[in-house]
Amino acid sequence: MNRFSTTIYYFSLRFVQILLLLLSGLLLASAFLATCYSTDMGTQLVLSKWDNPFWSLLGTALLALPVRGAATCICRKKTEEKAVPLEKRKPLSRLAILRLAVLGWCMAVGLVLILFGRSAPAADAYSVYSIAEHLAAGDSSVIHPSESYLSYYPQQAGLTAFWEILIRLWNLAPTGLAAYHFIKLVYLPLTCAIIFFGEKLVHLLWNHERTDCIYLLLAGLNCPLLMYSSFVYGEIPSFAALSAGLYLLTKLLLKDSCPSEKNSRFCLGLGSFFLLTLAVLLRKNSLIFVIAAVLVLLLVGLWQKRPALPLLAVCCMAGALAVLPCVQKYYELRSGSTISSGVPALSYLAMGMQESSRAEGWYNGFNFNTYQETGMDAQATEAASLEAIQERLSFFRKNPGEAARFYLRKYLSQGADGPYACRQATLATQGGRSPFFVSLYEGDKSRYLISYCNIYQNVLYLGTFVFCLAGCRKKRPGDPGSTPRRPEPDRGEFQLPAYLGLIAVLGGFLFHMAWEANSRYIFLYSLAMIPCAARGLFLLLCRNPDQ
Repeated sequence: MNRFSTTIYYFSLRFVQILLLLLSGLLLASAFLATCYSTDMGTQLVLSKWDNPFWSLLGTALLALPVRGAATCICRKKTEEKAVPLEKRKPLSRLAILRLAVLGWCMAVGLVLILFGRSAPAADAYSVYSIAEHLAAGDSSVIHPSESYLSYYPQQAGLTAFWEILIRLWNLAPTGLAAYHFIKLVYLPLTCAIIFFGEKLVHLLWNHERTDCIYLLLAGLNCPLLMYSSFVYGEIPSFAALSAGLYLLTKLLLKDSCPSEKNSRFCLGLGSFFLLTLAVLLRKNSLIFVIAAVLVLLLVGLWQKRPALPLLAVCCMAGALAVLPCVQKYYELRSGSTISSGVPALSYLAMGMQESSRAEGWYNGFNFNTYQETGMDAQATEAASLEAIQERLSFFRKNPGEAARFYLRKYLSQGADGPYACRQATLATQGGRSPFFVSLYEGDKSRYLISYCNIYQNVLYLGTFVFCLAGCRKKRPGDPGSTPRRPEPDRGEFQLPAYLGLIAVLGGFLFHMAWEANSRYIFLYSLAMIPCAARGLFLLLCRNPDQ
């Protein structure tokens, strides 16, 4: 490797490590000191309160220590490197049993929530679902340049296509149940796929069973993930595709785990390209993860002199940018009508600077209303949005204290909300839930759910911070006091591929500080933290890293 590419790679790595340490430290401090939550499911007003750091620390210890202790009891000190003869292998290892138990637990809780939680599509989810139902029934009149939901939000065309396929399959069954019940059933194995591929990624990066165990326990104890498994929208299927795609991509990036056969490497690249493109199809914000993957591919490809990696980066970016316009074009050809360009991005930026009845920078209808008032004229909407942005900037310049308060509240309403709006998002029709679940989602018992989620969030942020701190403290090869330089990293523990998910987390937080805010949007970034948080908890609570 030449000196220039090595310098660029390690400069980028150190830059990323420092930024992530700052972000994770900020998240940890805010989660320990503050809590954001909602009590009124009608207004969904985000309230905030200051926490007692002592009780936060105690709650974090009461969750983190048993997780670490359980991992110590379940798993061996380290993964055996030597192959074990088939006749001497046990039918199932303790780690395999734990994996099955966690996946079974997630399926069981998901089924209980489907049967008794009874969440139903609402708001945007209902609009997309209704269009998919019409299209599945052969009614293409829902594709219209001015009287269609897709003409306001054309980025939802991908999720519409996915649901249309599922609804068509469901319509083959002789039942009168609504198809969204079937969609929730499909989401259960997809939730398990998130956990499964997350564990495979953890094992790929660190080859350490106790870290694998901690990851599985953290995933199984993740209450927002369990509750969002029955949320009929794009989060679960898109992140399932991301989890599998990032695992395949990381396997390709790490040379000591990448297969030597050209066909196998091609399959890994093709699989990651397909899955990352699918993730963007189902949820456009997944583009942030794709951008993170593209950056890592370019830097690693330059460093290791692997021209196929920059080529894959170009393909992934092209696929992510083209997939939604292609689906939109398909629906236009199929219906013989057109889909308008949709609400301009500038109006989301303007709305992200405004007050809202829920919290600072959250949805207040500005983007939709402005686009509608201008007769769905994108240029006029952009002009009105730019004017609103300039007015808000002028106000912030004259009132710097108010600007600081606004963005602090906007940040806390997203980063310090332990449940990540899982109660507000998974609403049910009136009278659809039993009294216990009504109380759990919106009544007295919800405070216990909120408290637990906040403790879990503290553990998650703590583990992520420790991992980022350990990465910053590790010297690069060739620095004074470090081990002699090696041509390749040692399994990539603190190399760029290990930070791929966290780079997306950094981009996501910065994006939503400018864009429309919502703690539900941050939920997927919290899932991306779990692998590194699991490793961080192990590094924090173990005496010897080789245990």
